[in-house]
Amino acid sequence: FSGGRINPIFSAPPTAVVRTIPDVLNDELYFPAVMSTLKLFALGFAIAAVLGILLGLLLARVRLLDAGLTPYLNALYASPLPAIIPILTAVLGYGFRTKLLIVVLLAIFPILINTHQGARSVDETLLEVARSLRVGEGKLWWDVIIPSSLPFLIVGLRLGVARGMIGTAVAELYTSPDGLGYLILRYGFRFDMDAMLVVVLTFTGISLLLSWSTGLLERRVRRWRVAPA
Repeated sequence: FSGGRINPIFSAPPTAVVRTIPDVLNDELYFPAVMSTLKLFALGFAIAAVLGILLGLLLARVRLLDAGLTPYLNALYASPLPAIIPILTAVLGYGFRTKLLIVVLLAIFPILINTHQGARSVDETLLEVARSLRVGEGKLWWDVIIPSSLPFLIVGLRLGVARGMIGTAVAELYTSPDGLGYLILRYGFRFDMDAMLVVVLTFTGISLLLSWSTGLLERRVRRWRVAPA
């Protein structure tokens, strides 16, 4: 509520932002920018989810790979990945594949690490019972390992959604001009703080909606959680 006392070049009061919403929605670039952002996020997150789940399960079941790769993956997860954007743009240019790679890199690690942790946390009693019944490896995965890992996996997807949206915003701001990130820059260069905040709120709204959706999914799979003894 102090926005009215601040220079409009740097901020905007909520009332001014609300009044600007129709103007931004009527901008011919707005809805194409929303679709471009959603396309980039959806494709990057889908790739990150598939690779993260497969690699997480593989590392959990192959001890040699786990011992050799997990320390490096943890180090990459903890590192400031946006800092490598100049390297990526220098090698790959400023095209769509660079933006896609940024989204994948930011989204994949929470999915991978949580899937890996979930697969390693399967109750040994369940595995022993399955092996005593001579259950095949494929059926063991489908009936025991994946259901037991599912709560961890969903948490990883939820964290991956947040990181993926951050990656989408960063990619659009610092690589090729496109999507909602481009609109933020466009309005920012014009010192139109009202319109810029509308676009920022659009990013926030999309992120909250996606997080809420994965939260619903998480609640639906809670029946796989093993009750404590």
